[in-house]
Amino acid sequence: MRKLTIIPALVALAATAALAGDNTINVVGRAGWQWKDNDIKKTGTPNSSSFNIDYLRTTLAGAITPTVKYYATADFLGDTSTADSTDNTSSFIDEAFLTKSFASGTALTVGKKTVFIGGREYDYNNTDRYTDSYFYSATPANQVGLTLTQEWKGQTIVAQYFNGNKNNGGATTANEQSKYGWSVGWYGELFDGWVKPIVSYSVIPEGTVGASTASGATRAFKGDDQFIGAGFQLNTPHNAVLEFDYNILNEKDAGTAKEDFKTRSFVGLVRYTAEKFSPFVKIISDERKTDSTKTATRFAYDMGIEFKEKSEDAIRYHLVYSGGTVKDNINVTEVKSSPKSILVGLKFDAAVLK
Repeated sequence: MRKLTIIPALVALAATAALAGDNTINVVGRAGWQWKDNDIKKTGTPNSSSFNIDYLRTTLAGAITPTVKYYATADFLGDTSTADSTDNTSSFIDEAFLTKSFASGTALTVGKKTVFIGGREYDYNNTDRYTDSYFYSATPANQVGLTLTQEWKGQTIVAQYFNGNKNNGGATTANEQSKYGWSVGWYGELFDGWVKPIVSYSVIPEGTVGASTASGATRAFKGDDQFIGAGFQLNTPHNAVLEFDYNILNEKDAGTAKEDFKTRSFVGLVRYTAEKFSPFVKIISDERKTDSTKTATRFAYDMGIEFKEKSEDAIRYHLVYSGGTVKDNINVTEVKSSPKSILVGLKFDAAVLK
């Protein structure tokens, strides 16, 4: 019952606050029908089709003072409302932070928010993402910590310090040691916004023994996870947007012989942004290695169109076809498969109070 009462309580609290000033409440979601052909002959995984709710969240935002703002996102699909023993939040509370701005262009954020990781795939909205790269699938959940940003002539430098792995003393001594993660990066804007680069380096310390790695293997040793992200967005004068990412994840000493597990992802996106229609193509090339030995590859793509009856509508419809080629166990007995899927649905972004 607790899970059913937390978000209504948060909404009621925010609604009370919103009456007093510059505050907003939005409900954002995405739902629809999905068909999956998992190439059962090669993978053994049956095909499926279902109606799904992919995303459903309430966003609360506003200003406490002219220089102090708050932002919180409650996830209706969070899998637990139990408070985490380290940061005292649950997956139900996706984001919750305060930001203090200073006249120098500096801002300090305290609370739970996303870890700053490039490139562009990690940056855009979840409701506009259909197929994920292997790199994105392995990125960490939102963390509680500090974020310092410095803006200067459209360029933003970001530095973060946040909760990392706290289970370093053994199974019976969780939280014995204080291990923190950190991230630094640059969020740029060049040529009057035509080009927007993003670069970051993030470290998640001392992976827990027995935890799953990005490839699904069981981690045998502790070691830092290092995320290197780089990408850019090109905005043309003809409403076409091009994006490209090159991202690397190195899971140090994760294997049974203290091998590094490496994930590399290339992501490209071309989108045309008309007033009502937005067709797009996204291409992903993934590779996994154990040290220098290639273990898996994937080439995947999304082809789709997003549509609004009116440009100002709160509801957007989408039709997306996804396909690709996957090679697993390349270093042992290669299994090649060609999964594909179709998604038909809608996204909505409703302003409950503004």
